[in-house]
Amino acid sequence: MAQNIYDNPDFFSGYSQLPRQVYGLDGAPEWPVIRDMLPSLAGKRVIDLGCGFGWASRWMREQGAASVLGVDLSEKMIARAKADTHDAAIEYRIADLEVLELPAAAFDLAYSALTFHYLRDFGRLVRMIHAALVAGGDFVFTIEHPIYMAAAHPHWITDEDGRKTWPVNSYSIEGVAPTGSPRGC
Repeated sequence: MAQNIYDNPDFFSGYSQLPRQVYGLDGAPEWPVIRDMLPSLAGKRVIDLGCGFGWASRWMREQGAASVLGVDLSEKMIARAKADTHDAAIEYRIADLEVLELPAAAFDLAYSALTFHYLRDFGRLVRMIHAALVAGGDFVFTIEHPIYMAAAHPHWITDEDGRKTWPVNSYSIEGVAPTGSPRGC
């Protein structure tokens, strides 16, 4: 099974207080750029991979998507997404992206935000998504920047001059990061 710290009650409680969870897409600093990359959503069938609380799923319906399927490994995320969504055209499912299977040519857009850096076999997922998209379909995603996975023990370090630095001692090494997430995908 894929990494899932999100169902840990303490972690989930803290995670729920992050600006992107409190304010939704408006709390995600990358959202304006990602939004501009998205195609017109009118009439589109969308899959939201790693949908979390469902912020993007709901936004996509507001923009005219015909349907949205949001999937996430976390039971707590899916429960929150369902509780916050009152739209029959949005469906949420618990699913592990490491083994996810989707029907062929079922979606016009595959979208994912900050999820794929958890996967060990990114290639398998991309092949499956490619098959699940209609010809000419769109695939838009973001991943966590590798700098956040480069440290053996990620945390800010204060040097003798009082300057804060983030260690990047493993930045150029591909494979599984010391944090357990894959690198170089």
